[in-house]
Amino acid sequence: MQRPVIKEKYRTERSAELALAVDITANSIATVFYDLALERRFARAVLVGETITPETAARELPRLVEESLAEFSIKATAVKRVGIAAPVHIETSSECAFKAGNLGLGETCEVMYVPYISAGISGRFTASLLTLPTEGDWTVADFGGSLCLAHRTGGELHCAAFELAGAFDGSALESGIPAENGAIEVVRRQNDATIAYEVAGDCDSIGISPCGALTVAAEMQRSGILDSDGIMTDRDHFFIGEDFYISQNDVRAIQTDKARTAAAFELLDGFSSDASMFFSGEPFSNPAGFRALLELGAIPKRYKGASFCRNSTEQGIISFLEDESVRARAFELVRIVKDYSRENLLKFDKNYLKNLNF
Repeated sequence: MQRPVIKEKYRTERSAELALAVDITANSIATVFYDLALERRFARAVLVGETITPETAARELPRLVEESLAEFSIKATAVKRVGIAAPVHIETSSECAFKAGNLGLGETCEVMYVPYISAGISGRFTASLLTLPTEGDWTVADFGGSLCLAHRTGGELHCAAFELAGAFDGSALESGIPAENGAIEVVRRQNDATIAYEVAGDCDSIGISPCGALTVAAEMQRSGILDSDGIMTDRDHFFIGEDFYISQNDVRAIQTDKARTAAAFELLDGFSSDASMFFSGEPFSNPAGFRALLELGAIPKRYKGASFCRNSTEQGIISFLEDESVRARAFELVRIVKDYSRENLLKFDKNYLKNLNF
């Protein structure tokens, strides 16, 4: 069965020089058409509701590009460059499938990959790093299928990645989808105790975003529906409207990812401050998600003043496509970065166990 594609056109006018930024995650493929001459985004299309493997990526990305070209009235020859950021196993398995001809684009179109840092840290995180200041000290955390951390101090760049259970990218939630149009994004209890929710794009709901799931977990904890062990005390499902719910299995995934992120942040003690902390990922599609992470204990309170956005990867890919110097910077980052994941695994595991309770 073909999954639906969510399309959005931002402008009516464009030039004949476009770039295509492709962001591939565990459960989505997003394509952004960027106007190189006018220096602005033109349109975007995203596939959700699919588990992305090398095989599905090789099948679905050409379909997504073909549908988008038709929908947005773009000639294939107008796309001059394609930049791809993907999980490492997809990138290394799909380099032949993602040639310009296989994507339905002109023969002269250049296809480039944002370089990955290690087997556990993909080009998606490299792209995120390209959005950060080139000077000064900073710390960044990207929430996805894994938690990727990097901090720059005194000109040195260190990074780490710790695998998550899938609550923070939606892949482990029974009705989970990325925070695209149609995703339930915020859930709250009103004064009369009824449950209200907001849907991204103000349209019919098609699933629950990680941000929405986190606001439910925070509300359940606040209302006594969720005990400190992560058990739903008086029900098996927390319904949101008639069609969607948060299950006990969803809560377990949130509990696991909450504990793992809290454990990872303990490794950063002494490295960062509010002014230099940046977050990105699906939980940050709405400020309510950030507040829920603070309330649940996934993020330390000392980071309450940090900056955040839903997706820094797409902008990083665009910068990579726009500027040759940014491409050089990406390869330089990969060369100089020091990955401390392995050497901290034992401490991380100990931190994880003590952070399991809500």
